[in-house]
Amino acid sequence: MSTDARIRNYSREQYSLIAVLLLLFCGIIVFAWKLPFDARLFPMVIGATGILLVGLITYQELRRLRGHTDAVSADDPAANSTWPRFTAALLSAPVFGLVFWLFGFFVASLAAMLVMPPLMGYSDRRRLLTVGIATVAFLAVFFPYLVGVNLPHGIVGDWLIDTLRPD
Repeated sequence: MSTDARIRNYSREQYSLIAVLLLLFCGIIVFAWKLPFDARLFPMVIGATGILLVGLITYQELRRLRGHTDAVSADDPAANSTWPRFTAALLSAPVFGLVFWLFGFFVASLAAMLVMPPLMGYSDRRRLLTVGIATVAFLAVFFPYLVGVNLPHGIVGDWLIDTLRPD
């Protein structure tokens, strides 16, 4: 398959994803509309922000399409999508959910940030390691200490906490 055909198929999939996301964010706003103010504030912020971002992405893609700048480098993930990358993207959410359930938020998030990008074709490991560790460290401080929300430790994490906790 030629690169032009791949990019054309990629654009079609991208516009389909934009339409689905727009529908999702509009649905969030519609379903939250009749809730009391306190309960609808968060869904309305998420829905409005999502619609704004979808609009910006659509504008950017339409502008790119008008500019006919379809020159693609050989290492562009959009032009080189293969079945292993597709499978990694498809299975990432269920595997993340399983690791989250077993080992908790921090282990699952760090594993996802360090394992998924190389499986999908991104190769800058130093940046991945830096961003992954910094993000998980920030979340480990932000949620429990600044917001007061304890994130789940998972089944194994809870077992370790109960086993190692002095009575």
